[in-house]
Amino acid sequence: MNSMLQIFIIGCAILFATFVISLLLRNKIGERNSVIWLGGLIVILVISSNPSLFDSVARGLGINYPPALLFFLSSLILLTFSLYQTVQITKLSIKIKDISQHIALGFEDKQQYPTIQLENEIEDHATDE
Repeated sequence: MNSMLQIFIIGCAILFATFVISLLLRNKIGERNSVIWLGGLIVILVISSNPSLFDSVARGLGINYPPALLFFLSSLILLTFSLYQTVQITKLSIKIKDISQHIALGFEDKQQYPTIQLENEIEDHATDE
């Protein structure tokens, strides 16, 4: 790999890491998601700093064209992350539906649906992310 290309990839990874950390500090992204993105950046940095290691791993798996392995792994990771996000969206949708139903009932029975319990559910969900 060309040294200029390695420098470019490392520079892009550093800029992206700065962006992810900035989003984390402004509470635009959760801690779990930022760890996933920063972990991916570390993998990119390792691969870009030592491309021969990736080539030998690809050949060891019987793949003659190492970028095909990179594309496959990237697709697999993105698919897994998409599934994780879908699960999170489903959980939020269920909680929103439940809260909407409680509000629609007008909290007629304050003992059954106290405000504190509802606030605790919201706080619990915020920590789940």
